[in-house]
Amino acid sequence: MNLKHGIPEPWATALTDAGFISPWDTPSMNRLSEATGIHVSTISRIIKGQNLKGPTHDVIATLAKALGKPAKELGKWAGAAWAELEPYSPPAVSALLTKEQRASVDMIIRAFATSNKAAQQDADRAVVIAAQIATKGPSHRAQSKKTT
Repeated sequence: MNLKHGIPEPWATALTDAGFISPWDTPSMNRLSEATGIHVSTISRIIKGQNLKGPTHDVIATLAKALGKPAKELGKWAGAAWAELEPYSPPAVSALLTKEQRASVDMIIRAFATSNKAAQQDADRAVVIAAQIATKGPSHRAQSKKTT
């Protein structure tokens, strides 16, 4: 395994290219964590191939967006079985539903879509805020002068 500062490729290069750099100019999982809201230990397990359950679609999509890479590509890096979501088309048997049943199914789909959209907007805001924080660089605490 090719490692760059303890992070395997292609992850290390992706972190660097996306600007997730530590104060020591090395790829930073901590900065990615700050940008995405995904705990750094989760990111570490995914990057190092130690995530036994496999990453969820939402986690991979959030990481992909932050790194500026296609989710399918990150899914491959993480060793995740990955399938791009295709537009929904109801099964052929849906023709048997009544008008009221179709309206109910439509309401359920809209509720899921609204929830997913809100979650994605939250993730997008977190990425923007973290990027703003990352561009400010490390903070230095002001040292108080002790008077005697």
